[in-house]
Amino acid sequence: MHPTLLDLGIVKIHSYGFFLALSFLLGILLARPRAERRGIPAERVDDVALVVIVASILGARAFYVTTHLDQFRGHYLDMFRTWEGGLILYGGAVPAVILGMWFLRRWSVDAWDVADAIAPSMALGLGFTRIGCFLSGCCFGAPTSLPWGCVFPPDSHAGYLNPGVPLHPTQLYDSAAGFLMCALLLRLDRRPLARGVLFLVFLAMYGLERFLIDFLRSYEASAFPVHGVPFTYNQWISLGVILFVLVRLPKMRRARAAASA
Repeated sequence: MHPTLLDLGIVKIHSYGFFLALSFLLGILLARPRAERRGIPAERVDDVALVVIVASILGARAFYVTTHLDQFRGHYLDMFRTWEGGLILYGGAVPAVILGMWFLRRWSVDAWDVADAIAPSMALGLGFTRIGCFLSGCCFGAPTSLPWGCVFPPDSHAGYLNPGVPLHPTQLYDSAAGFLMCALLLRLDRRPLARGVLFLVFLAMYGLERFLIDFLRSYEASAFPVHGVPFTYNQWISLGVILFVLVRLPKMRRARAAASA
C-alpha cells in the first residue's frame, strides 16, 4: 500500500488526505450545476460545502476515535492525524446536517433541494475517499481466504494488527459501491421526482450498503454497543437511517400527489 503519495522531504502528500480533498473538490464541481438547475445559486453550494467539510471532518474523526479507542492507547496525539485516515461518515453527517440546515434556513434556501443536488456528490465522495483508506491501511476488513484478500504492510494499522494475514479489502468494496450509487442517482435524477426523494434514495442505499459491509469489517469489541448482538454502532445507525427513509418517503410521495391534484 502507499500511505504517502509524494514525499518531498519537507512536504508530504498523504494518500488519505489527497483523496479526501479530491472527493470534496469533485463533489462540489458536480453539485454546483445541479444546484443551479434547481434554482439555487452556485455560491450557496460553495458556502454550505465549507460548513459541511469542517463539521463532517471533525465529527467523523471524533466518532472514529470514540469507537476505536484501543487503536490510540499510548499514543493519543495520533487522534489528530486525520490525514492518515480514520473518519466515519455517520459521525460527520450529524453535525454537518444540523449546521448545514441552520445556515440554509438563514439564507432562505430549501434544504431538501440542496440535499437532492448534493446526493450524487456524497456517493462520489465515498468512492474516492475509500481509495485513500485502502492506500493508508485503515477501515480494513476481517481475515479472509478469498483470492482477492489483501496483505497490508506492517507499517500500516491493518498490517500491524494482522501481520501477513489476507484481509477483506472492504475499503474497495465501499469505493465500488460509492461509484455505483453515484451513477444510479444521476440516472434516477432524470425522472420527475418529488423534492427530497433523491436524497432519501441515497440514504437508503448507503444505509443498506454500510449495514452489510460492516459484517466484513474488522472492529474492536468496543464497537459493538449491545452485548450479545453482533451489530456495530454503524449498523444500528444504518437501521435507523433506513427506518427514517421508510417513514419519510411515503409522506413525500403523498405530498407530491396532493400538490399535483
